[in-house]
Amino acid sequence: MWAHTARQFGDIIAAARRHRGLTQAQLAREMGVTQAWISQIEQGKDNAQIGKVLRVLSYLGVRLRVGEAPWDVRPVSAPEGPDLSLVIQNLSGLPSRRARKGQGGK
Repeated sequence: MWAHTARQFGDIIAAARRHRGLTQAQLAREMGVTQAWISQIEQGKDNAQIGKVLRVLSYLGVRLRVGEAPWDVRPVSAPEGPDLSLVIQNLSGLPSRRARKGQGGK
């Protein structure tokens, strides 16, 4: 998944936080920041300190892979955001709810 904007990073952080059952306040306490800062990051704060953002991503278990975008890739405004449940599934390495339900009878 390509993250082109601070907002897209914020969406990933919010989804990972919720996936782990944390409130913004709980995550803020663990990271030594304010709940307001977490909220701003999740809303796409453009001037966030990269070190703090990377610590949050690491704490939440989000792996960040950096690479050069293909030359023909341009940020596109889409009416719908990415399927964050798939993003979280890929990041956490856990099977999806659908997969777990399908295994329930075994």
